[in-house]
Amino acid sequence: MERRIIDSHGHIGDIFHESRNITFKTNIAKGGYEDPFVDCERSGYTAPLIPETMDDLVKLINAGQYRCWEWTLENLALELDAHPDVKGIVMLPIWPNQTFEEYLAASKLEPRIIPFTSCVFDMPTGEMAEKLRRDIDRGARGLKLHPTIQNVPLDDPRTEAAVKVFQEAGLPVLTHCGANPYYTEDSPFSKMTNPEFSDFPAVMDFCHKWKDANIIVAHCCSEAADLYESVKDLDNVYTDTSMCSAENMRLGVDLMGADKILFGADVPFGSFHYSLMELEKAFADQPDILDKVGYSNIATLLKL
Repeated sequence: MERRIIDSHGHIGDIFHESRNITFKTNIAKGGYEDPFVDCERSGYTAPLIPETMDDLVKLINAGQYRCWEWTLENLALELDAHPDVKGIVMLPIWPNQTFEEYLAASKLEPRIIPFTSCVFDMPTGEMAEKLRRDIDRGARGLKLHPTIQNVPLDDPRTEAAVKVFQEAGLPVLTHCGANPYYTEDSPFSKMTNPEFSDFPAVMDFCHKWKDANIIVAHCCSEAADLYESVKDLDNVYTDTSMCSAENMRLGVDLMGADKILFGADVPFGSFHYSLMELEKAFADQPDILDKVGYSNIATLLKL
């Protein structure tokens, strides 16, 4: 069977800062900084990324931001060219730092990009919902929510209005899950975000409230046992394999079912190279499952 992959979780540009426009810059060199993500990647995503000290947390936060600042459309295209099995990548903008229009423009230049859209939370709710419908008409294949960076909880009426648009369209909603800090304590942005908005219980409440919407809970294949226990009575919940070892991918399939797991590298924080290695390691002897996880599950959700 031909290898075909759609990466269900990716970003380009700076998801953390509104003022830094990176996506369309050229000749941006990669690397040259202390990067804790590298050891995690090389371990097959078995080495924990949880910092033990404040100094380690600062290094991790800085490395994440540096990775964004070098992750241009040009550098993404080079990585895609180096991994020809990756036929498409879902790109997830996070307003206010990025817009659907930015990612839509990128998809016109790089047709392997599949753009999602994002809520413009400073619009009146009705106007925001109408914009999201127009985004769907223009090619948005899903909605990205990041309660922490956007500083808007999942039970906010504006979020619920947006989810309803995508429920009615039959397109998925992908939400970040995990109470992670993204800014150092001295950053003004740290006071403008709330990691608890993305904690596991809040996301599970969201899944149960929206039983008729397709919900992708990001980053939880590596926590498949907890996710399964929380949503085993639901049929609308999916998760991706970002930062996930082969062992955890197999466990995710065993617990959630092969139809509920979506390959995702979470570039630029994960990498195609190491993420694809783990996917191959997990399912090389089960080509039908590899194709489901790697391609057909997300293709079905996005109506491709």
